[in-house]
Amino acid sequence: MVMISRSYDEAHATALAGLHAATVSVAYRHIFPPDSAAPTGEDLADSWRSLLRDPKVTVLVAYAGDGLVGSVVFGPNDSTPCGFSLSRLHVHPDHQGQGVGTALHDRVLAAATSAGLAKLNLWVLEHNERARAMYEGRGWVLVPGPTFPNDPPHIIDVLYERSLATS
Repeated sequence: MVMISRSYDEAHATALAGLHAATVSVAYRHIFPPDSAAPTGEDLADSWRSLLRDPKVTVLVAYAGDGLVGSVVFGPNDSTPCGFSLSRLHVHPDHQGQGVGTALHDRVLAAATSAGLAKLNLWVLEHNERARAMYEGRGWVLVPGPTFPNDPPHIIDVLYERSLATS
């Protein structure tokens, strides 16, 4: 059984960074050039500490048993048209396909709706076909035109939008 909760503790930054690094090393290995170094947990820990300190940002974590298996971030994002985004949705490779990502995703949509937002954005790697299919299957629509270059290694993110209107 997966439990999802909000993380407030900077002490979680190391575990979140490790999850992020483990996920990226598997999910993105076919996207990044073979000679590019995968990020390590140490590389990512400071950015996670910063997110956990920001009172405007919500970090949700998923646990199975005693282990961290997923995370997602929701908060302000000046690089998106609506000003808010879902980001850093990571599920440990050993737990993918078990509904963890869907549960995290749905919790962010509920939080965004509760915050009164009409839309939400996200950036996703252009060649991350698995993630793009997951988002498109959940109502996200590609926004033509805007891209976000990652430098290095010159990999492009594309922008998606999701209406939060309820009928």
